[in-house]
Amino acid sequence: MVDEKRIIPKTVRVIPDLPAVSKEFDYEVPIDWIESGLASQLTVGSLVRIQFRNRSIGAWVSQINPMTEPGIQLQSLKKYSSQGPSEEVVSLSRWAANRWQGPVSRFLKAASPQRMVKSIPPSRPSRKVKMPASELVASAFGAVPTVARISPKGDRWPYIQAAVSLGNALILLPSASEVGVVVNRLRRMGVHVGEYGKDWSIGLSGGTVVGNRSAAFATVNDLSAILMIDEHDESFQEEASPTWHSREVLLERARRLSIPCVFTSPIPTPEVRYQTRLINEEKTEEVQGWSSIKVIDPREDNSAMGGLWPRSTVEALKSAERSIVVLNRTGRARLLACRQCGELAVCTDCGSAMHQLEDHLLQCIRFGHSRPVLCSVCLSTSMKNLRVGVTRAGEELEALLNEPVTQVTKETSLIDFQRSKVYLGTEAVLHRVDWADLVVFADFDQELLAKRYRCEEQALSKLVKAIRLVNRRSGDSENVVVQSRQPNHPFFGVLLKGGIEAWCNKESNRRAIIQYPPFGHFAVISGPGSEEYIAEVATQGNLEVLGPNDGAWLVKSLRMEDLSEALSKIPRPKKRLRLAIDPLRF
Repeated sequence: MVDEKRIIPKTVRVIPDLPAVSKEFDYEVPIDWIESGLASQLTVGSLVRIQFRNRSIGAWVSQINPMTEPGIQLQSLKKYSSQGPSEEVVSLSRWAANRWQGPVSRFLKAASPQRMVKSIPPSRPSRKVKMPASELVASAFGAVPTVARISPKGDRWPYIQAAVSLGNALILLPSASEVGVVVNRLRRMGVHVGEYGKDWSIGLSGGTVVGNRSAAFATVNDLSAILMIDEHDESFQEEASPTWHSREVLLERARRLSIPCVFTSPIPTPEVRYQTRLINEEKTEEVQGWSSIKVIDPREDNSAMGGLWPRSTVEALKSAERSIVVLNRTGRARLLACRQCGELAVCTDCGSAMHQLEDHLLQCIRFGHSRPVLCSVCLSTSMKNLRVGVTRAGEELEALLNEPVTQVTKETSLIDFQRSKVYLGTEAVLHRVDWADLVVFADFDQELLAKRYRCEEQALSKLVKAIRLVNRRSGDSENVVVQSRQPNHPFFGVLLKGGIEAWCNKESNRRAIIQYPPFGHFAVISGPGSEEYIAEVATQGNLEVLGPNDGAWLVKSLRMEDLSEALSKIPRPKKRLRLAIDPLRF
């Protein structure tokens, strides 16, 4: 049998780097490339330059020596640019394009090197790493995909060490800073490892690759194990269309290669629990991991200035060496509270926040349930808005603490850590300050009562980040203060007992009832061409179409395969269309 690698390419089929073009095209390999031996470097995934109409563009080789129609004169390739994703990754990109209804070129771009790699670099030896002694960790890397539930304070390094002990591993982490730390630590151990993007060629020659979301499409020669740290983190899903998630890509990749695939998280999502087996730490360790949280009602001592700063919180901020105050108000729904007793206006059907559209009517922000303007506690008919923003909150804190308060938002470019010891801001402050011995969530009700169906999951994710921040310098309990006007909410009851398993089961049951992922799937369709597109979608008998709501339609299906197949059959309109499959924020 002739080795396919020795077949001289004479023609190739390419995928142009044009998201609006879904068709593939055939090109001829120049004669001088064949004579010089350059043609032998062409493989599936190679990056080339082609002449497309009146301009030169990039493209990926998708097939060597394809069957072309006789009598057609093919154009020649213009330039060999670089090594590209492997044939396995190209196939994976095609699967992802169908799964999330996006152009293949978008996924191939994520799989390609940032800098041109002309040839495969020589492989380097890597020191053998021993499997950790922990039976729990070793059991995770079996034939069945596994999610390990570890506490927020739990050590994640044994899982990284276990993955590397099996050979060339693909490791995903949420943040760039964590990637850098893991890469440097593995290098000190003698492991041949690279950071995806900067050291793209290391995976090509054979080594361990560590990266963020796009590393799910990394080319890794002789891949032996896959590991995702903090599977719950939002950064693993693309917010722009196509809204692909690294978790699903890794699961599909592990299934195709028949290699171990492990996820770790303090709060495994229903999606990963549905597709993997679960292992977890001892109950005592898990309860201790959540012991940093203290829930207080800002109304309890009638001293809360502006409804946010009770005396206990102010005293804790004064005594802390460095503190973070989180106030997520940008882009959030306004909360209503009773003017008489301060009780929040909450929907009695679904538990979400309510707003007042008319003088005598409250409406649920999630499902549109309505009821008269009436406090459920004191029966008052007078309501007030709770909407103190970051700027006003900072002024109030400075007056109460009698010291400067640094405001941090996503637009903040530089933080002066010498100016103050209190840092106030939106969620961005949790990612911009590297440690603290106190974290205060000034208004956690904004998280619990958000319109999104993942609101509790996203609220827990913020708590995990806060616990890890304070755990870097202090092992004390109750140094994450959560202020809420509903301290008896079932969410806190489960959390303070360390009952994450109970929360996970409750969340999975809720998703099953409303038929949201993983028990059902949906597409959000919007844009100028959405009305024309939806008219065709409505003819598909196995889909449920809801809307429009704020210019967007919701298309639901119990099976992902049915949803993808139906949407792919319908031609896209000429007008702009946004199609988001199982988007993160909905």
